[in-house]
Amino acid sequence: MQRFVCDGCGKEMKRNDTRYQVKIDVRVAKGDLEFSLMDLLRDHKKELEDLVKRLEDKDPKKIEETIYKGFELDLCPKCQRAYIRDPLRFHPEQGLPDAGIDIDEFLRSLGGDADDTEPEA
Repeated sequence: MQRFVCDGCGKEMKRNDTRYQVKIDVRVAKGDLEFSLMDLLRDHKKELEDLVKRLEDKDPKKIEETIYKGFELDLCPKCQRAYIRDPLRFHPEQGLPDAGIDIDEFLRSLGGDADDTEPEA
């Protein structure tokens, strides 16, 4: 049986439990992304050589993280609500606000059992 763990609070979630996926892409947004014909025709060899020299002694992982870093999180319904309210200050270890509704419980009340699991293949 496939299980997931909430990346917010650590709660174990079963395969059929409601869970939320959060994908975060952090990308560099520096400089002008428009190029002129002169930019395209200019000889960039010296600039590239200088850049390679500056990066030779740097940690490749740190260089990569200054350009792009991606994260994927699985959240339970309670952590999802806390995240949506204030994504930049999401700290589940400080306690989550109770929004008063449990999505899994609500779905079960409609007749669908969110805890039913399908047999593994």
